[in-house]
Parts: sequence; C-alpha cells; structure tokens
Amino acid sequence: MKPNQYLNDLEWLLSEREMFISDRPLADFLLLDWQHKFRALTQRPDAIVAYMAQAKSHFLGTYFEQLFSFAIHHFTDLEVLAEHQQIQGERQTLGEVDLLAKDRTGRCIQFEVAIKFYLERSDLAPNNWIGPNKNDSLNKKVSHARGHQLTVLDQVMGQQWLHSVTGSTDYKPNLMIFGRHFYNLNARACIFFDEFEIQGGWLYKYNLSNWAPYLSDLVLAGKPCWITPNREKDTINQIDGTFIEALEKSFRHDQRPQLYSCWRRDKNNQQQAFWLFICPEGW
Repeated sequence: MKPNQYLNDLEWLLSEREMFISDRPLADFLLLDWQHKFRALTQRPDAIVAYMAQAKSHFLGTYFEQLFSFAIHHFTDLEVLAEHQQIQGERQTLGEVDLLAKDRTGRCIQFEVAIKFYLERSDLAPNNWIGPNKNDSLNKKVSHARGHQLTVLDQVMGQQWLHSVTGSTDYKPNLMIFGRHFYNLNARACIFFDEFEIQGGWLYKYNLSNWAPYLSDLVLAGKPCWITPNREKDTINQIDGTFIEALEKSFRHDQRPQLYSCWRRDKNNQQQAFWLFICPEGW
C-alpha cells in the first residue's frame, strides 16, 4: 500500500468523519497542533509507513487497529499503558484490552475500538444494520462489546492486572465504533440523494440499471482499502450491460457483496464521493 492511502485513512480517523458510536470522542485527546503535525507527516510519511508495516495481518480490523494505535501515539496527549493485552482467567482467556491509556487528568481509559460497515435492512429489526456477511449486526456488536469486552477489567483477574499496571482499579470504558452506514436504495427513488447527505448505499444487482445515470467512475475496493478510495485501481466509467454481465459471472463463484467507491450526481449535477455495495439476488 502506498503512503497516500495510509495518510488518507489516518485523516479520516482523526477527523472522526463517520462513526456509529463514540462514548468519548477522539477530539477530546488530540494535541492542539495535531493538524500541523499531520501536514508535516504528509511531507515525510516514513514514520507511518514503518509503523503500518508492523501490522500482523492485512485484514481490515487489524489494519485499523494499527492505524488507531499510530494516531494515539503520535497525535494525542494520552499516555499508553498497554495494547492488545489478553486477560487470563484460571482456565481460559477472559478477553482482550484493545488499548489502555491515561488522559491528561490522570484518568485511566479502556478503549474498545472497531471499524464496521453495516447495510440497512429494516425488515430485520432490531438487527436492521447488518454486515455484508449478514451474521454481524450493529446491535450484536454493541451488545457484545458492552456486555463482555468492556467488562473484562471488572472481573477479579482483570482488576488484579489493572492494579498491577496503574496502582488502582478505577477506569473508564470507552467504546468507539468507526464505520459507514449503507442505506437501502432498492426501494427509494433517486431523489433520495438530494434529500440526505449520505456517504454510502447498497443495491441488488438487478436494480443497478435504475441508478446508472446517477453513479459513475466505480472502483472495486479491496481490503483494507475500505476506508478511503484507492484511485490507483482500474475505473469503471459507467454501469452498462458489460459491467452487469461481469457481475453476474462473479456472483456465480462468490456470493459476497462487492464494495465500490464511486461518484454520485445530485439534482444540481454536482458530483460527490460515494460508496456502493452491490449485492447478489437473495442476499
């Protein structure tokens, strides 16, 4: 991955442009001169390139955790005490602390961080925001995070570990779920674009032709380039029969929804960046 992709993704993270949940925003911890530091990094990006090379895998979740770690270390006044610390029980691992840090007041904060992409399915309420694989949902993620991952330090072994690190058992949990909403465009008229400032949507393949006049310059997004567009890949100028036929062939072998970055056009013929999930029939 090239430095510009890291920098674009980092700026997206630091700006907290798209969030599902943030108990306490990152803005509370940012250095006053963080924007100046970011501009300096764009001139000499060696530090972020080297840091991201240490990621243990190229999975999106691992990539984002590494990016978040870089942001905390270089752009906040937080004192990092531990990262990716597994809390062991007598017979099993109780859970993992993503990041533990002290803020400028000395308060200890446990960060539980994730990046998620959820598609709107109102027919599945209360799990009406679901992942591309449909087994994940925003409701399930939040319930698990608050009911398990953010209670690890309340358990005996968690309290003992916390005391050994900080000299106290007092801490504040902070759930931060970054990500993007993908609204269901299938039953909506194209005027929906003009009524709401939305960043993403999803369509069944058979509805693509209805939206073709409003979408252009599609680029297939490969992980981990799901945060900001990768414009170095091949561009599909327009949605036409050739593109739809290629999609049909692709879905015969792989039924997973495909994510594209693209441009959308509003009623004033102005273009805006947009993300589109295209899903096979029956998804």
